[in-house]
Amino acid sequence: MDGHANPAGAADVEAYRKESQERQAKNPVKRLHHHAYLARDMEETRHFYEDILGFPLVGTWIERFNPVTNQPDNYMHTFFELGDGSCLAFFQFKNKAYNDEIALGQFNNNNPFSHHIALEVDGMESLEGIKKRLKDAGVEYVDTDHGFCYSIYFFDPNGMQVEIATNVEATEEMFANAGPAALETMRTWLATEDMATNNEKRAKEGWVKGK
Repeated sequence: MDGHANPAGAADVEAYRKESQERQAKNPVKRLHHHAYLARDMEETRHFYEDILGFPLVGTWIERFNPVTNQPDNYMHTFFELGDGSCLAFFQFKNKAYNDEIALGQFNNNNPFSHHIALEVDGMESLEGIKKRLKDAGVEYVDTDHGFCYSIYFFDPNGMQVEIATNVEATEEMFANAGPAALETMRTWLATEDMATNNEKRAKEGWVKGK
């Protein structure tokens, strides 16, 4: 059943927008509160997110009890704010050996398929502004056109892969077309060995090193 397609097969974007608003209004979870990651060096992390990317540091909590181990401890928890009030958060333990031991990948650059955080800006002009900040700071990044959005990827000082993405002209139409069949598509892929792509708008060159 394709509840969004008109007789010619094109997506009904207005119907998609209305349905999306109604669906989102029913969801009791309204936004991401924070995404947390371990920091190797909190000052280095602060400089990257606050000074380079422009995410203000809005909270630093000093904690002396570990709720995971139920033991006394010594760590801090920082929050860097995004435009909707949600935050990227980081922990650093005073015991460096322990901090390094429990870090994902021991602060080596991780595989983006295993973990990355994707953040949204509004339009290509805003994305170009982020790219300029990265260039000026000497941070390498790659561009990629996903078809349904356009993104850049780079690593933070802790080895976490960060994606900054913007929606594009085709975004709503692609999701309007894909949404009704999303569950069927997922289950079909799981049950078959060789399913054709349903994303013909993805760029064929993959990641392109930023200039």
